Amino acid sequence: MAGEPDIWDGDEWESHVLHLLQAEHGAHNVQKVPAKHLGDCGLDFICLHQQLVYQCYAVQEPVDVAVRAEKQKSKVTTDIKKFSDLNGGAAAILKKQKIKRWILAVPLHDSKAVVEHAAKKAAEVRAKNLPYVDVDFQIIIQDRETFDADTWNHRMLLRRRIRPVVPEPTEGEIAVVSDGDQTLIDNLRTKMLKRVSDPGELEDVVVDLLRVFVHSENAKDALRYMAPDAYEDVVRLISERLRRLRLGSRKLVGDPLDAEIDSLKASILAAVPNLDPGAADTIALGAVSDWLMRCPLRLD
Repeated sequence: MAGEPDIWDGDEWESHVLHLLQAEHGAHNVQKVPAKHLGDCGLDFICLHQQLVYQCYAVQEPVDVAVRAEKQKSKVTTDIKKFSDLNGGAAAILKKQKIKRWILAVPLHDSKAVVEHAAKKAAEVRAKNLPYVDVDFQIIIQDRETFDADTWNHRMLLRRRIRPVVPEPTEGEIAVVSDGDQTLIDNLRTKMLKRVSDPGELEDVVVDLLRVFVHSENAKDALRYMAPDAYEDVVRLISERLRRLRLGSRKLVGDPLDAEIDSLKASILAAVPNLDPGAADTIALGAVSDWLMRCPLRLD
């Protein structure tokens, strides 16, 4: 694999590999082997239907090729010793299974020296004639190029997911909007009369929509500081949708607000796939509340 390696924490890499294996083999075909209780036994995941076991390892980057290779070789030596111990956890778990491949999953594999070392250690394991090891047993080193590219890219998007911390609106922030342009508030109230006939409930609904609007503005502010490019994409998309609504004087039917919110949320996530869905939902809710105040949406 060419290029600079990604920086991975060991636990994060293990979780990443688990999801990749579940996508490849099916979630019900991958058994996690936790190391927290009673220690590590030289394997992290078992894919028994294909007689594979995986061990995950992420070198603390950045390092050069030689150092990375030495660390990976050392990992193979240490964990294969645990895996081969007849009195250890691997033997107890695998029992009469016949494991064909012990796979070290690493973010970056770029040295044939590690392959040579793995072949040597595999020969040593075969010579032990372990009851849970197949006669064709091999040790393999795999990195990101081994996994399906679409699955890898999807998991990387989730890894880089934008999760802005959005504060809840304060009563003061809601009051500022409520005491502002009364034309907008009256417009909102008039539209919601078509959905809520009880005057007391209507005022509660209006306040809730103002709260949603302020929460959405807070979310966009948080997004602007956290990911300016994503913020620009979201604002541009909302502006374009607003323009189309105004030009078409759009009249909604059925369950209009839910449909519009869902549509806008889907568009936002299509434009910024790694945006947290909760943040997208908050922004979409607030945008539709804003549109109700500014007249592009009609509920009649």
